[in-house]
Amino acid sequence: MSINGLNYADAVRLITAGRRAERRKKATQGCITGLCVSILGALWGGWMLMIAVGVAHSGWLPNLPTIGYWTAVLIVALLRGVFSSSRPSAQEN
Repeated sequence: MSINGLNYADAVRLITAGRRAERRKKATQGCITGLCVSILGALWGGWMLMIAVGVAHSGWLPNLPTIGYWTAVLIVALLRGVFSSSRPSAQEN
């Protein structure tokens, strides 16, 4: 059966391709959003770590060396997963 030159197999192929494209777009947007959130979190966390080390240096431990902003950002970015808890997967419940 054909409607305006489009048969059933072509319609199924186009619908399937459209669904795959929608899933791919959603996955790509999720990855980009996650990456942006991670970067902003590392920048903010680095600022907070730098301030915390500076307060500890000036208030309690003068022998504690201070750290710069980019060093603090690097530490936070590298250790982000160490100090966070993971969510259990649906299979573990």
